[in-house]
Amino acid sequence: MRGALLDRDGVLLLLDEKALYRKAVELAARGAGLERSLAALARAVRALNEAVRGLAVRTLEEEEALWRSLVLEVARELRVPPEELLPWRYYRFMRPAPGAERLLRRLKARGLKVGVLSNTLPSLWESLAHHGLARYVDGFFASCALGVAKPDPRAFLLALEGLGLAPEETLYLDDDPENVEAARKLGLRAEVYAPIGAPGRRA
Repeated sequence: MRGALLDRDGVLLLLDEKALYRKAVELAARGAGLERSLAALARAVRALNEAVRGLAVRTLEEEEALWRSLVLEVARELRVPPEELLPWRYYRFMRPAPGAERLLRRLKARGLKVGVLSNTLPSLWESLAHHGLARYVDGFFASCALGVAKPDPRAFLLALEGLGLAPEETLYLDDDPENVEAARKLGLRAEVYAPIGAPGRRA
């Protein structure tokens, strides 16, 4: 093997529900109420997810414009200054998966090229850098930037091309069996992977 390709969500990063709740409590204290604050944040998260599914945001500039529009909407509804919400990108409501840094260190120690292929917004590098994981990664491949999402074979092929790797010399790890099956069909050594402590992981 010469390289490894990893999913981000469910493998390297997990949703941090506590951070999301703490932010809602902070906003609620400004007078909007907890239920209303949670609902406003949930709508923003859904809008981001819809943008990812529709591959509607292709660049960091477009992502920034989307985020600003969502912030203005939430700020208006909850009656808080937009400036207080603008720094809170979605990845601040995520946390490193247990063992994520150790996994990346082990792959790099074996001399492998490491890439991350994720169905996500263009800010894939920023999300991993925020949590101290980007330094272990050689290539960042976000579906929105690629214009194609897993399990479409083209997503895997574009990532492999970017890393300069052939399918048969690449390990692929993902928590979604559908994506793993798609990678196997292309010849990657693909395995379902879920870190300890991840939602839905079996003991």
